[in-house]
Amino acid sequence: MLERVALGQTRFAIPGVATDARGIVLGKLGAILFPSIDGVVRWLRLYADEDSLDDLLPGMKILRVVSPLKSRACLLLLPAASSYILDRAARCARLAGGATYTGTSRHFVAYRDERSPYGYDVVDLGSPPAGSEYVLHAEEAAQAYAREAEIDVGQLIFRMSLRRVPGAEKLDTEARASLYLTAAGGLAPGLVRYLLRYRVRAEVTLLAFEKRSAFAAPGEEQTVLLRVHELPERLLGSLRGVPGLCLLRPVGDNIAVEVGYTHPIALTSASSLFARERFYFFFGAADRLDIIKGPLAFSAAEHLGELHLHSGTPRAGNASSAPRTGVGVEIRLVPTLAAPRRVVASLVGWEEAPRLKKLVYTLPPVLLHGHQVAITERGLLLVATEGVDAVPLGTLLSEIAPGLLIPVGMDLVPRVPTEVLAAAIEHELGDDKREVEVGRRLTVFPHDGLPFFVSVAKLQPLERLAVARIQVPEAATSDLAGGAPPGSPRIVNDKVGRFSLWGFHGEPAK
Repeated sequence: MLERVALGQTRFAIPGVATDARGIVLGKLGAILFPSIDGVVRWLRLYADEDSLDDLLPGMKILRVVSPLKSRACLLLLPAASSYILDRAARCARLAGGATYTGTSRHFVAYRDERSPYGYDVVDLGSPPAGSEYVLHAEEAAQAYAREAEIDVGQLIFRMSLRRVPGAEKLDTEARASLYLTAAGGLAPGLVRYLLRYRVRAEVTLLAFEKRSAFAAPGEEQTVLLRVHELPERLLGSLRGVPGLCLLRPVGDNIAVEVGYTHPIALTSASSLFARERFYFFFGAADRLDIIKGPLAFSAAEHLGELHLHSGTPRAGNASSAPRTGVGVEIRLVPTLAAPRRVVASLVGWEEAPRLKKLVYTLPPVLLHGHQVAITERGLLLVATEGVDAVPLGTLLSEIAPGLLIPVGMDLVPRVPTEVLAAAIEHELGDDKREVEVGRRLTVFPHDGLPFFVSVAKLQPLERLAVARIQVPEAATSDLAGGAPPGSPRIVNDKVGRFSLWGFHGEPAK
């Protein structure tokens, strides 16, 4: 039998209990009795949604107990650090169909409710049955239980199946900021090319499994993990449902759940169960959990993409046009509406070369100062750090990276980082803050034909090439020391008259 506890009461028949600062009877432990394990799962879901389980997990136990009449139940033991924690646990227990008790070791008394705000005490403890380990004192009678087995809390959470959430496959911009994508080893190269084609930033690594689920499909011994950033919605829809691919959404630093599913328990509230040096991937469709050895070392996916040019590799202006075969992502020029980059060069065809020569004589020297030109079989490459657009001839070229030139209004696809493109064409990038002369060569991607490169050492000032060579003969000279040459002029002093400035009107008098 139970009796109500009055405010300020200090003596109790139940051993190991006392009143806290609020006057509520409280032991060191709280005990919640459920008829089956389903009630424990419901309680975990309710409590994790309201508060963190990390504060309770170190001292939490789930026991399978049996009564003297061989009726089985589940007993959840948790540390009662304060009455506030036990109040929340008792409220969730009532919703899950459980009864809450408090105590310290063996005897537990019913926790407070609306009829007794300060808790309960027992009238008579009595003697428990032999072999019983826990005695729960309820209002009607006391029930003894013996421990049959213990259920690991972590394993219980790990073994729960994910729940499918209708409409959860559609992710907003924030949810698509970072996603995990697992792929079978044979699908990885094509998947990398697909992501690079649409300029999706991705990182890739191989998975080393610490614990592989028994439900893993055959042929998945080698699995590639990609971490994709800012995945567009249309690409998300195209990847969803592809055999061998699985999209996962991170819910913690080392936890990810398949897109479209959710774990019954808020995993972030039980983060202490997940080792920091491991990664945990929950799959909903396959209904399994894979534990990955960490830490994961990701590498940029663009380094795995094989690149080749549209018709061949870049070549020098006077080199042969033998194309190189290759496989991979095709690089090509496409129109773009983006603002043009810095215009530094112009490719003038040979049909416009005479006009360029006329412009050199027409334009002021101040406009042509600093212009350099290289003569190639593809035309005249006119280069200037600024003011090259003053020459209204040829195709203007903008600089996408030091030494990499493309026509204005165009862009290269796939839009891989310039470092990757430069490595694919064996182009050495210079320093962005320095002039273009520091580069070893200039690589040009024209509208038509193969790309080509020109050595910077071949550039010459435009004024020097514009002036044609003039043949100037050497004049003959003679020595004046030998006397006056024959037929030299004679100096005569004659009278010019009074009005000499008026001119001469006749022959002077002899």
